[in-house]
Amino acid sequence: MPAPHKRSRLVSVIIVLALVGGAAIAAYSSATSPESHSDGASLVGSAEGSGSASESSSTDPDIDAENETENATGNDIPSGAFAATVTYVHDGDTLYLDNGSSEELKVRLIGLDTPELASQQRPDAEECYGVEARELLRDFLPEGTAVWALEDREPEDRYGRSLLYVYLQDGTLVNLAMVELGAAEALKVGLNDRFWPELRNAEDDAYAAKLGMWGSC
Repeated sequence: MPAPHKRSRLVSVIIVLALVGGAAIAAYSSATSPESHSDGASLVGSAEGSGSASESSSTDPDIDAENETENATGNDIPSGAFAATVTYVHDGDTLYLDNGSSEELKVRLIGLDTPELASQQRPDAEECYGVEARELLRDFLPEGTAVWALEDREPEDRYGRSLLYVYLQDGTLVNLAMVELGAAEALKVGLNDRFWPELRNAEDDAYAAKLGMWGSC
């Protein structure tokens, strides 16, 4: 028969083993119970639902439309510009645009004037650098080119032509480029003066550098 102190130590060991074993069994039972699987599934579903909500909140149609417009127009194109397509370039400052309406727009570029070309009505009207100015504008705006057009304060001239600034998709303001390259003089007509300082300075620079007609005529 074991001594009393040995029996007490043995009982203590048995109790500890029972407690450890019971805790392990409880943990295992909890991990493998249907309820725990249900909780796990609900957590996954919650995470997936959270991801879906996040995705849906990042696809706001209005925000996407604004971003698409900004990407399409470029950073240098002012708000208010409308999309159009070049159908024909007549001379260095006159062209035709299709803006989706029933009739194409006859456009007079704002802020510049290019040398005249001969016509059937005026066969002797051709001026120095008139052909070169027309060809330069055709280089900028081949038929079918997608552009952006912008009005100033007076939308038409006395001949019914639309007065517009025309931008390429990369943000190039064609009106200003024509003056910068010496193919046109800066011209202020009426109240249309949105870019007048830039156009006037561009003419001064082109004249000083003898570019285009300033070095040829």
